[in-house]
Amino acid sequence: MSRPKSIALIAIVGSLLVVLTAICWGQGQKVAVIVQAAAPIPASDLELIKNYANQRCAIVTGASVASQGELMYAQRLNRTYIGNSMTVEGLQRIAASLNADHIVILRVVRWEKQLSYKPERSLLLLGATSFLNSSLQILISPLGLLLGIEKEATVGIFATVYNPRGDVEFTTSVTFEDQPLFSLLTADPVEAAKGAIDSAMYQLAVAL
Repeated sequence: MSRPKSIALIAIVGSLLVVLTAICWGQGQKVAVIVQAAAPIPASDLELIKNYANQRCAIVTGASVASQGELMYAQRLNRTYIGNSMTVEGLQRIAASLNADHIVILRVVRWEKQLSYKPERSLLLLGATSFLNSSLQILISPLGLLLGIEKEATVGIFATVYNPRGDVEFTTSVTFEDQPLFSLLTADPVEAAKGAIDSAMYQLAVAL
C-alpha cells in the first residue's frame, strides 16, 4: 500500500513543480505565439489551432499572450509578414512592436489522416457470434469488417522560442496521435494538434 501512495505523491509533487515553474517563467512577461503551416491544413482548422495555442500558452506559462489582432497590426506596421520563413530582422521588429519577451513559433510539419485494417478485431467479433444462427451471422458480419477498420490522425509540430534579439532560446519537436476507441468516426487531426500543442507548451514552460 505504501508504494502506490509514494508514486501518487511523486506525481502530485511533479505536477506542482511544473505549474510553479510555468508561473515563475511567465509572470510579468509577454509572449507572441505564431503558428505556421508547413503541411496542407484546412484554413478553418488552422484558425482553431491558432486560437488554441494562444489560450494554452497563457494557461500553461502564465504569461500575457499577444492576440491575433496585435500580431496582424505588428506585421502591417513593420511591413514584415509571417510566412514559412522569417528573417532575424523581421523577428526583432515584431518583438519590439509587441514588446514581447519571447516569440514562440509553432510550425506544423505533419498533418495526416490514415486508415488501416486490423483483421484480428474482425475475427474476434465473428468468433464471438459463431453461436448465433446463420441469418444473424450474415447480418453481423459487416459490423465485424467495420470493427477492423481503424482511423488514425497524426500531427507533428516543431516549436522554436526566440528572444527579442532573434536568438534561439529553445527548440523541441512533438508528434501526437488521436486514436480514440471509435477512431473510424471520431479521429481528428485538430484533436491531435491540440495534444501536440499541450506537450510543446509544457516543455517550453519547464525549459525556460
